Amino acid sequence: MKDHEFLDEREREYNGRGCGTTHPSAPDILSINRRMLSMKSRGIPFTQKTITVKFRHILDGTRGKISRRQRIDQISILNNAFSGSGFSFTYKETDVLSIDNKLWYGMTHKSIEERDAKRHLQADPEYNLNFYTAGLRGGVLGWATFPYELSGDPIMDGVVLLDASLPGGSEPKFNLGMTAVHEIGHWLGLYHTFHDGCKGYGDHIHDTPAHHPANTGTPKPGRRNGACHAGELAPIHNYMNYVDDSWMKEFTPDQIDRMKYQTATYRTNL
Repeated sequence: MKDHEFLDEREREYNGRGCGTTHPSAPDILSINRRMLSMKSRGIPFTQKTITVKFRHILDGTRGKISRRQRIDQISILNNAFSGSGFSFTYKETDVLSIDNKLWYGMTHKSIEERDAKRHLQADPEYNLNFYTAGLRGGVLGWATFPYELSGDPIMDGVVLLDASLPGGSEPKFNLGMTAVHEIGHWLGLYHTFHDGCKGYGDHIHDTPAHHPANTGTPKPGRRNGACHAGELAPIHNYMNYVDDSWMKEFTPDQIDRMKYQTATYRTNL
């Protein structure tokens, strides 16, 4: 079984969000942290980033169609979620691409179909966020690439979303547009809040308490909800957790800080 197939199967056990993003290896994480600390030590200021979103919709006949209203709503949701972070999002309707391709429509993570679709549909990833929608097999809502991956494999850069997860889509509990927020969080350098569980360094963010397992559904506030340490509460409203769309409400200050430095380190042309 391939690594990404194991990850997808493991994530589905949570009966929650089902993100297919493959996390970096331990050596990669060490290298990422060293580069980010070097960037911080140089005191390079972060400037506001307006990210141009390039919607690429993959269809299977009438399946997978995304309306102009859904795109407008998705951009609005992104700008609300990232408000105060230094990141904003925009798109042009004239840049939207839709293509009917049954093989691409049912792509899985890191498949030949995914690479082929991206090779044909991609806008320059140095300057744009490629936002792909499709049917997706494997029980996941989406996946993303991390900033450090851009230089090594630019064709694969971007986010891939289940079409039914966009605002007004048909995916129960996950059709308010928060899957895009979650995956773009990865694209800007964030890990899941439950990354590494109760061992290691968790998600490498100081103000997101480590927890295990992922939180799903709409967990009640004021409880530990799997937090690893006494006196702490799991971040049940965090965009990088696995809760329902209606429960996702926040990035923490340290998460915002990480996104800024990850962008300044690896996505210098945004």
